[in-house]
Amino acid sequence: MERTIYYRPLGDSITLGTGAFFHRGFIHSYSNAITNVFKQPVRTELFAQRGMMSSELKQLLNDSTIQRRLAPANIITITIGSNDLLEAHDHFLNTFNPIVFERAEETFYKNLIEIIWTLHLIKYYHPSPYFIRLIGLYNPFPHLPYSAFWINRFNAILHSMESPLVRYVDVLTPISIRGRRVLSFGGVHPNRKGYQLIAKKINETGYEPLSYLQL
Repeated sequence: MERTIYYRPLGDSITLGTGAFFHRGFIHSYSNAITNVFKQPVRTELFAQRGMMSSELKQLLNDSTIQRRLAPANIITITIGSNDLLEAHDHFLNTFNPIVFERAEETFYKNLIEIIWTLHLIKYYHPSPYFIRLIGLYNPFPHLPYSAFWINRFNAILHSMESPLVRYVDVLTPISIRGRRVLSFGGVHPNRKGYQLIAKKINETGYEPLSYLQL
């Protein structure tokens, strides 16, 4: 019997595919991977906006209309945190006080807990098998001496959220190895190859607990 897989990508400009021009970012490649795995149609609905911060995603998920649209989700991917860190960087340039990064880190941690909790709650009231993939941050500014430290700290928060239903996707390592070859002309967002790489890394995390749906 044919069954539809419901995929709901959430997040910022990385989820939107900014920088890929006529390519649909990692969403297109990953949706194709899902179809190949399950041999069933994938219905995708995107919830993302450029510049989205964790506080804005948290607020979005409190909207009852959005919750209803997320209810059937079997697969959820999230890209969030980059703009929290960029905003802290902008404040740092004005104050040169590193406490702005510490505050951003604390806020991101609290917001991420609430985001994941809300998604679990939505699925609790609309039970169907599902999983969540948290896509890590990469470093588009390796020339900044403090960038690696704080990106690793934010990635550590994402990684700490792992559970049987939540997996962290490391994209920092493969993107750092390939460097500018997988980034767009502006050097901030991935290019087509970069997004294909992200999709590949998500795919490698597997499909538990949906694997029983495989033909």
